[in-house]
Amino acid sequence: MIIRVSLTKEAEMAQIAAYHTTSLEYPPSHREVYHDHDNCPFGKDIKAIHKLSGTGGKQRCKECIKLD
Repeated sequence: MIIRVSLTKEAEMAQIAAYHTTSLEYPPSHREVYHDHDNCPFGKDIKAIHKLSGTGGKQRCKECIKLD
C-alpha cells in the first residue's frame, strides 16, 4: 500500500523564531541579517553553535522575505 502525503506551501515553509550570527566564519551577507524561516538557504548554512537568538538589530534576510 502506498500512501501519498501532499504538503501545502505553508507546511513546507515554517516561520521560526528569529536568529542571526556574528561569527566571522560566514560572509558579511550572512552576518548582516537575521533569519526567521527554517528553510532559508543562507540560514541553513549557519551552524547551530553560531546561531544567536533574536534579530541582533539587523535587517531581515531577503531570502526569508521571499519565503513568505
